[in-house]
Parts: sequence; C-alpha cells; structure tokens
Amino acid sequence: MKISRIISIVLSIGLLTSTTPAYAGESLAGKGSSFAYSALSVCSANYTIDAVSYTSTGSGTGRTEFAAKNIDWAASDAPYTSNYPNFDYVTFPLLGGPVVFAYSAVGVGDGLQLTPAIISGILKGTITRWDDATIKALNPRIKLPKKTIKVAYRASGSGTNTNLTNYLRQAVGGWNLSSDMNSASGGLVSGATSFANSQLLASYIEDNSNAFGYFDLSDAITADVGIAKLQNAAGAFVAPTALSAGKFLNAQTLNADGTITIDFTKVIPGAYQFSIVTYGLAPKRPASQKVSTGKGLAIQKWFTYVVSTCMPAKAAGLGYAPLGSSLKTKTLFIIKTIG
Repeated sequence: MKISRIISIVLSIGLLTSTTPAYAGESLAGKGSSFAYSALSVCSANYTIDAVSYTSTGSGTGRTEFAAKNIDWAASDAPYTSNYPNFDYVTFPLLGGPVVFAYSAVGVGDGLQLTPAIISGILKGTITRWDDATIKALNPRIKLPKKTIKVAYRASGSGTNTNLTNYLRQAVGGWNLSSDMNSASGGLVSGATSFANSQLLASYIEDNSNAFGYFDLSDAITADVGIAKLQNAAGAFVAPTALSAGKFLNAQTLNADGTITIDFTKVIPGAYQFSIVTYGLAPKRPASQKVSTGKGLAIQKWFTYVVSTCMPAKAAGLGYAPLGSSLKTKTLFIIKTIG
C-alpha cells in the first residue's frame, strides 16, 4: 500500500482534516466534500491571512454542519435541495473536476474503455464479471480476468452520489435521483460496499483485487488503481484529466442562485462527460449591512483566494479544473455578498 493511502486507513471514522499553522487572525473551520479535499487542503495550507482548516466528511455532513452553524463554511458537490438553513447563505462554484471510474481488475492497466450503460450495469448488478461480453467487445485487445466485479460506492449523503445518479439518469435512464445511489436497496447491486469518503473508497480499490468504484482524480493518481476512459456524448472515449473536465464544465451555465444545472448529455468534443462542480457555502451579509466585517469578511477573502489565486495556480496539478473566466467573474460577484 502506498504511504498516501495509509492515512485513510488509520482514521477510525473516515475523516480527513487539513492542518494549517496558527495565525493571529480569524480561525475558519470548514467541512464537506471529500472529492475536493486535495484541492482545499492545499489551498488552506498555503493561505496566510487567516487560519483555515478543512475536514473531509462528505458533502451531506458538510451541509448539515453548516446549517447547524457548527462550522464557518462548507464545501459540497451538491447544493441544498431546499432552503434548509434558517439563515441567509450563498452558494457558488469553487472548482470542478472529473469523477474517475477506477478499478483493480487483475492484469488490466489504465485505459479500459467503458460506456455509461456498462457503468450502470455494473452498479445495478446486470454486469457482474470483468469478462462480460459488453466489456470485452469494447476492449478486444485486453485480457480481462474471469472474476466477479466487487462494487464499492460512496455512503448516503455523498454529493458525488447525487451527481452520479443524475449523470446515469440523463445518459442511460432508469435511475431515480431520490434514492438509487444512496442505498444498496435503492438500485445498487446487492453486496456493494460503502465508504464515508473518497479517500477510504480509493484505499479499498487499491487493496482489493477486481474492485470497481468512483472518486476524484487526485486520489486516483496517488492510488495504485486503473483509470477508465469514459465514452462521452460525442462518442469518443476520453481519459479523465483537468483539461478534459474543464472543457465540459466551462461549457455549462451558472444559474442566478449560484448553482450549475449540469447537462450531462451536452456534446462537447474532447470533454470528459462525468465532470462535476464543488460549491462553497457561506453566510450571506445582511441587507442592512453595507460592508462585510470580522469573520464574514475573512470567509469572503478566503473564498476569493481559492477562486482567484489558488485554483488557477494549483488545480491542474492536483487533477481539478479551475473556473473559466465567465464562471469566475460571476462567482466572485456572489462571493462579495458573503458576510
């Protein structure tokens, strides 16, 4: 097992926390998306204005903790589906990236070609073996193991789950946004194994032969796993990269509420089709208050740094896509209302 994966195993409840040196300014605690953990931990470690910490709990826990005011800010791969917090808040995109379909099929390296229909079949249990005829037909030169596929997935509340269900609903059909990816009984194959965050799921794929799962590119790069090429809406098989994800996400439109309704069927040459957005959640400045002060201003500066400085410099190297110019301009306008 690689050293980068050991940290995930030793944590008793599957949580990862970024650490930063102490500063004399504000202390800003955030929780949420494990998909974005690598990006936000690097940004917090390099931020020098205030002390920022980030814990990888999964998007659902991040949203719950933010609504309960147990943390100062949150990151989530899915926005609230209702106006859950009893206080004014803002939602805005922070960064994007590809969700990798990873595997440990014995003897199979990177580049196994998969379609949305095959992925749906694996998750639902209609495709149970690596040497299934549909997989063999797309990969005739690869010797596939005659073994059962061990399916691993993210536990309930995962924003990646919400996006995956939506992706398969649009691309294949037969998936229900309300439940399918949140429990084995809701549509997943019986016997699938769930994990609290992306880091633990990546460790499982690395350590168990013939397993299959999905998580961020950053964790896939550091783990010893195979990375699939995914057929996009243009019919091409594309590897998940920061560039191919950026092509897809920056062709989407930002809504007035700060969310992006991703069209997973949009035809974009060279795009990696299953790319998602991580959102920032922060308290909104009261209408009666003309300028932000104190902790509200500190959170505003932190998110401005992530979007304007850290991600443009660091995202690609970590396997993420920074916001394109149009999305970034609109996002920074929303961030100015934090307070």
